[in-house]
Amino acid sequence: MSQQDALTSLLSANAHKLLRNDLPTPLYHQMFSLLRDRILSGEIPRGMRIPTEFDLADSFGVSRITAKRALDELAAEGLVERRRGKGTHVIHRSRPKPMHSPLTGLIETLEVMAEHTRVKMLQFRRSVPPEPIRALFDTGPRDQLVQAIRLRLRNDTPLGYYVSWTRTDNDEIFNEARLANTARLTLFKEMGIALKQVEQVLSAVNADAVAALHLKVEPGTALLSLERRSYDAEGQLVDLLHIQYRPDQFTYQMTLDMENDAG
Repeated sequence: MSQQDALTSLLSANAHKLLRNDLPTPLYHQMFSLLRDRILSGEIPRGMRIPTEFDLADSFGVSRITAKRALDELAAEGLVERRRGKGTHVIHRSRPKPMHSPLTGLIETLEVMAEHTRVKMLQFRRSVPPEPIRALFDTGPRDQLVQAIRLRLRNDTPLGYYVSWTRTDNDEIFNEARLANTARLTLFKEMGIALKQVEQVLSAVNADAVAALHLKVEPGTALLSLERRSYDAEGQLVDLLHIQYRPDQFTYQMTLDMENDAG
């Protein structure tokens, strides 16, 4: 499957259900937010060609003018480049060099969060991921990963919308019931998976229609987006997690210990 076919498949599966006419947020902005989140999360990678205005309009069930305005907004934010005769391509730049910190504190933080919140499992299944996700995991066209979609709540108030893909065959430990009540990094430890590196990227995004529905906010509302990639000792990607947090319910705090020889 080509990248173009993969992107079309990614957007067309339920695209017409992702935009809502009963919301005050314009349809073009809902579409823009959806595509923007896919680009920022890496599902639509740099260099990939976006479907035409006509194809997007057909997939989302909107007018060509609406699709054009959504693409124009992406271009205005520097996420895509539009060239006459060559189409629209993703030009989102690579991430900045990450800072390094031990995994111990991260695991402890996740355990504390699990103690004070609860998780509602929206979907848990084993399936073949779309091509952009397969490319990240370096898996074949028939290889399956575990996809989980969850909603974390504090006192019945939505806190974060979680979408993850995980490489594992251990259904005894990594299952729906355990994931709903245990930090995923703790489950990896129980499965004997030694994580060598965890990359985290924190950014700001606008809520698309799906995230907005579950987080109980208006589409377009500013959210905190956290993407976490976990690698084992061989450098193989084990887990890809994308979280969208309500900023009024979540604060990201990091404490840095300065080394003695720091300048």
